[in-house]
Amino acid sequence: MLPPKTTSLTPLLLLASLLLLGGCGGDRSAARRLTGAARGWNVLLLSVDTLRADRLGAYGYRARETSPRIDALLAEGVRFEQANAQRAATWPSLATVLTGLYPSAHGVVENGYGFPDGLPTLPLSLHAAGYETGAFLSNMCKANHQGWDGFGCTGGEDGKTVRRAIDWTRARGVKRPFLLWVHMFGAHSPYYNGGDAADRILDPGYQGPVGPRRWQLDRIHRERIPLSARDLQHLDAIYDAAVMGSDRQVGNLLDGLRAAGKLDRTLIVFLADHGEELYRHNRYLYHSCSVYQTTLHVPLAIVAPSLAPAGASVPQLVELVDVAPTIHALLGVPPPKEHGRSLVPYLERPGQGGAGKPAFSEYGLGPIRTVLDGRFKLISNPQGFEPACIPHMPPGHYPIGRAELYDLDSDPGELHNLAASDPARVRELSRRIDQRFAGIAPNARHQALSPEQKKQLEALGYAVP
Repeated sequence: MLPPKTTSLTPLLLLASLLLLGGCGGDRSAARRLTGAARGWNVLLLSVDTLRADRLGAYGYRARETSPRIDALLAEGVRFEQANAQRAATWPSLATVLTGLYPSAHGVVENGYGFPDGLPTLPLSLHAAGYETGAFLSNMCKANHQGWDGFGCTGGEDGKTVRRAIDWTRARGVKRPFLLWVHMFGAHSPYYNGGDAADRILDPGYQGPVGPRRWQLDRIHRERIPLSARDLQHLDAIYDAAVMGSDRQVGNLLDGLRAAGKLDRTLIVFLADHGEELYRHNRYLYHSCSVYQTTLHVPLAIVAPSLAPAGASVPQLVELVDVAPTIHALLGVPPPKEHGRSLVPYLERPGQGGAGKPAFSEYGLGPIRTVLDGRFKLISNPQGFEPACIPHMPPGHYPIGRAELYDLDSDPGELHNLAASDPARVRELSRRIDQRFAGIAPNARHQALSPEQKKQLEALGYAVP
């Protein structure tokens, strides 16, 4: 019996066939291409404390070159233009990164709070999948961390954190993939990584109340010292110097890991936990009280050589709650229950995929929540809660309205509250908040802090709950 006759397609017919196949369930089939594509890869989760997206060259900052090493890293992967944190405070924000849950669900709703025992986290799920896990941090030291084979926390010393992380990867004798989390502190006030570069190089000759010392910065708050345009220029120089120092530490880490041969087949996720106010709202310098985009908009990039397109950007709104689902999806590791969603479709088709989803944030045990949906943002504070921003400040130093509505296209600085003139939009966005959190079982309870924890947090400038 003769074999069946084969038919060769002309180039035109072949093209038509490919187009037809691409149109049949295109989104679903495309979304499967990268799911599991990084199976067995290492993961480097690199986070920098208090790093504003708009102070990086990769996000358009041109006042001075602050971030050549970070910019180069982001140019190797996919950069998310509108990534939003779930809280402008380190411990709640990073707990969201590690769990894929909103703060009210994971329970780490304040700095100083620990992970509840048994809470599913990224290190636990990857450890169960055969990964060796190491975390080397310069903040969030005593948060009841679980699932880490190697752990070190220095309390603000980024150089030591970087050395410990590199040493851990070099000392690994077991040939298993690793999850390495490195969290740097240096862009956080009082801006350790900047040293005296602002006074010596960036803005010499300044004489005024602003300086890179905790007492200088806190004094501006407590004595309600008004800052002039000249003072703000120096504040920006101090902050930029800290960003430059953090950029060098990022470069040191990447150079050390590359020299040790640890960046081959390594998925890198770069992000910040939150930004910094720098006097933009309520004359506030720091971040933990803020509900504005100066602190909630953060850099986020995913670098996956040979998988995700280098130099691409994603304009859609995304959230830090999406990070853990994305890592699980790329590695092909079954995730625990997560509130975020995988960003893998954006990695496959940067610039496509619709308008994105709304982004939400929560504020501790208080009733404040925000939603950013397209161009409009609502800050919902129905009980008129007034946060305490730094220790020993009088009440009312950071007022937040019961409803604040902003059009970020025309008012990116969130200076003109439209709530009174657009009550219908306030109701609609309030409904979105209610819908998002209606099905989320709260896991947030007050946690008593030890005197030592309170002392450490207050030394960083935090008002202890």
